[in-house]
Amino acid sequence: MCKRKWFFILFTILSLIGCKNDLAKRLDLVEIDEKWRNGDLIEAKAAIDTYLDQEPENELAWTMLGHIESDFDSDSLAIIAYENALELNPKTVEAITGMGIIFRKKGEYEKASEYYYHAISIDPEYAEAYSSLVVINLKRRKFEEAVNVGLKGYELDKKDGTIAANLAASYHFMNDTVQREKYFDIAQKNGYRNAESLRKIFEGELTIFD
Repeated sequence: MCKRKWFFILFTILSLIGCKNDLAKRLDLVEIDEKWRNGDLIEAKAAIDTYLDQEPENELAWTMLGHIESDFDSDSLAIIAYENALELNPKTVEAITGMGIIFRKKGEYEKASEYYYHAISIDPEYAEAYSSLVVINLKRRKFEEAVNVGLKGYELDKKDGTIAANLAASYHFMNDTVQREKYFDIAQKNGYRNAESLRKIFEGELTIFD
């Protein structure tokens, strides 16, 4: 899966009321997040390990470690990281969604859906959970449902390239090329990095199905 959007707007807001030391720690996480989103997984992993040595009670840092391990396909380690995050804060929707992604990768779509819906029950405006449900519905060939949840995710976050790309894929399988191309263009404008692979799906050169 493509890079998951982080929630550092929250860090920015919290920094306005935090002490300087807290702000520095949040900025450290922002820098690690940048490494991760830029594909510097080895550097991001080393940095988050160091951070957690100093801040083992930070659920956001554990969640980030889970995302990084997931990108390394170290799913067992990702699960441990997400579980640590959820032990610290059971309402960490990013960790819950991350767990769903792990089960989706294993082909356990029902279990993955449970995690996504659980994240939505905690935060009904968490766009990534809706977009993750798009992938599950596509895998199950429930294309109309994929479009519906994809539109919900897009309405909540119109700047996330992955959300737009998933919606484009949904319209592709509904044979709506106009909407497909609309959201494909939006995905590219919003920095979606797997546009070439998505285009190959449109052209039948790649498949998303098991």
